[in-house]
Amino acid sequence: MLRMLLIVLILLFFLGFFVGRFLRTGWIKKYKVLIVLTFLLLFALGVEIGSNDDVVSKLESILFSSFAVSSFAVLGSFIFAVIFERVSKK
Repeated sequence: MLRMLLIVLILLFFLGFFVGRFLRTGWIKKYKVLIVLTFLLLFALGVEIGSNDDVVSKLESILFSSFAVSSFAVLGSFIFAVIFERVSKK
């Protein structure tokens, strides 16, 4: 599980590198402070979760539930956007 997570993080790092290298990233300079604060918040959250043994023991079910919720949220947003586009064109 940890090995797979590490592979995903490395792939996301390289994806971000190539996106930053070949696409316009001017918006990053505009929101640099906000991005740094968001990363600090995520780091603090990771430290808090890692130090809680009860959460670590239930991490697999928590990750599955959060993945399901976020997937359905994205899917619902996409469906709503498609419906809204079709209705607003009429």
